[in-house]
Amino acid sequence: MNGAYRSNTIHTMDKKQKKILFISGGLLTTGAIATALLLIRRRNKSQHGLLPPSGSSIKPSNILTTNNKVLPDTFRNWKGGTTYLSNMPRGIRNNNPGNLIYTNIKWNGKLPKAQNKDRRFEMFIAPEYGVRAMIKDLKNDINKGKNTVPALISEYAPKHENNTSAYINTVCRDLKVSKTAKLLPSQNTLRLLVLSISRVENGGNYVSNELFNKAYSMI
Repeated sequence: MNGAYRSNTIHTMDKKQKKILFISGGLLTTGAIATALLLIRRRNKSQHGLLPPSGSSIKPSNILTTNNKVLPDTFRNWKGGTTYLSNMPRGIRNNNPGNLIYTNIKWNGKLPKAQNKDRRFEMFIAPEYGVRAMIKDLKNDINKGKNTVPALISEYAPKHENNTSAYINTVCRDLKVSKTAKLLPSQNTLRLLVLSISRVENGGNYVSNELFNKAYSMI
């Protein structure tokens, strides 16, 4: 091999090696910064009560979804107590089994933003108020023309954040209707919709017929 050629090759390789080392060092530095930021955020969350104490059996499932706002004394949770049920599904701990997103709608029993512990969804003072809001929301959508399960669920659970087709299939199966069947906002249809949708949203049967009837009587 020509000596000059070998020298240039070695010089080129040195440059590449330096570039790799520079990039690697940058990645390591970026990683260290990211790790430090995560540790600082975790410490801040711990100080604000958003992480469970060390050794606790409580699962921090709500770290990214809740804040440290204080609930009113009149708050009643799904179990009849007054505490925030942090281990329960999001819709249940918020008394919002339909997972209605926070809006300016003045729902009866809605907690104001200053008392709402969720960063995105509505919270209600008691379970029946959340079910009531869900009933009214579904009834309004049906009356506006979203009167088939696909039309209703595509509005209620859009594709960008849900498996909407599976959602539709589940609700059709629960209601025992086809995808083209026209829905009427009767009490029984709304009951079946509320029970089915809340089951999909929360992964369990949390809304009883008794709770639905109580909420429906408040409309």
